[in-house]
Amino acid sequence: MGKVVPRTGRILLACALVQSAAVGLSGSALAGLPGASSVLTRAPYLTDLTRSSVAVTWATRSQSRGLVEFGPAAGHCAARTVVSPHLGSPITVNKVTEYQNSVEITGLMPYTTYCYRVLTDGSPRINLLGSNASPHFTTLRRGRGPSLLTFDVMGDWGDTTNSGVNNGSVNRNQADIDALIARSHAQFIVTAGDTGYPGGTQTDYGDLDQTGVNISAVFGPHYWAAPGESIPSFAVSGNHGLNSNFLSNWPETTTAAGSHGTYAMLAYPSIDGSKPGSYPTSYYAFTTGRVRFYMLDSSWGNSNTGTANGGACGANCRIYQVDHDAHWTAQSAEYQWLKRDLAAHPGGLKFAFFHFPLHSDNATQPSDLYLDNIPGHPGNLESLMHSNGVRLVFNGHAHDYQRNIAEPGGVISYVTGGGGGNIQPVAGHGCSRADAYAIGWAYSSRKGSACGAAPKPTSDAQVYNFLRVTVAGLKVTVEPINALGQAFDVQTYTF
Repeated sequence: MGKVVPRTGRILLACALVQSAAVGLSGSALAGLPGASSVLTRAPYLTDLTRSSVAVTWATRSQSRGLVEFGPAAGHCAARTVVSPHLGSPITVNKVTEYQNSVEITGLMPYTTYCYRVLTDGSPRINLLGSNASPHFTTLRRGRGPSLLTFDVMGDWGDTTNSGVNNGSVNRNQADIDALIARSHAQFIVTAGDTGYPGGTQTDYGDLDQTGVNISAVFGPHYWAAPGESIPSFAVSGNHGLNSNFLSNWPETTTAAGSHGTYAMLAYPSIDGSKPGSYPTSYYAFTTGRVRFYMLDSSWGNSNTGTANGGACGANCRIYQVDHDAHWTAQSAEYQWLKRDLAAHPGGLKFAFFHFPLHSDNATQPSDLYLDNIPGHPGNLESLMHSNGVRLVFNGHAHDYQRNIAEPGGVISYVTGGGGGNIQPVAGHGCSRADAYAIGWAYSSRKGSACGAAPKPTSDAQVYNFLRVTVAGLKVTVEPINALGQAFDVQTYTF
């Protein structure tokens, strides 16, 4: 069993950050919720945001029905109440039984700010946030409204490895990224896959109290406890944590249903000689303002690749091959769903988010040639997006940062795999012609690497990153921010 830290004894981790005047952000690794009830084991966090609803999820030591008080942000946080129809679901975190509640708040007004509190529906009711302030969130705009919003993107996070060493101490760079996101003024965040290393177990996700190697890498007090309360997340799956915990920990069922997408465990037959099995499958879309967001499933587990050989790319691309044959042939359900939805939403801005990268100069997580618009791959995902007006693609998988220009028939794409997983170098096999700016880090040599116009980083903290994206009409600014709070490679596009 991992170390249990008393709630009242948590201390703020002192991490010096450089404030960036360009983005107006500063952060520090946050302690958990020192004023909260000791019954609370996972701080409340938000998912499945729509124009009229949001899902609130948390965990407790004892089992009860979950209750949420909510109301307009102007001092009416207890104006309305919603109670879960079910008792909290048992989960096991490092051999400790806890209970997860997930409650959907409905009947909200579009683009309106609300506040909320979580309680137990017992006798007496327990105010789980205690003396902590009520968190706030803002619902999505109507589809016909103006395109004015700020959102974040982050991939490959939830890792207790701290600067190359996994000894159960706080991952300072990940903690700093999460703290910066909490201060980023984003309306929501999209995660680009691979959450909860190494395997996406409930122990990997963890809680507010237990610590140790691969324990509480997501819901630990220094990580998602603060940003998750007020910044709703939209999740896509990755090759790590490809299990039912992904669906239960990040519920997105209302959004998926609203776009006729899929967010469920599905049975897969043998593909490329792989073993038949049941895996989470997640693809869905939503619109806010005049921007259409596509959350796509481009993932497959490393341990079930059967006879796939990865083609010209080799062993590192075996999972790409099976993913393509499962999800991205022209006859596959996901490909057909995306084709129909793109055609049903002409015009406006369109962004796509999925795990495996279209273009990557990482030696072990290279470009996914099965999705790229390259000769010999007709009907590929990139050409489908290009021909239907998708303007930007955001990927993870490679633990670095990379911006790629759009080659003929392609789409501008980003790799933002620096949310907390152990950082990796770039240019392992040289820099591709599409690579406009990329940075990485090698712990073995303690040196940075770069492609395109990027200078070589001098610390790993300069490579850990998330993206802050601002949309104003047809103008889109992508602002990468590193763990030091510094903006770099800022690009503004007018589409």
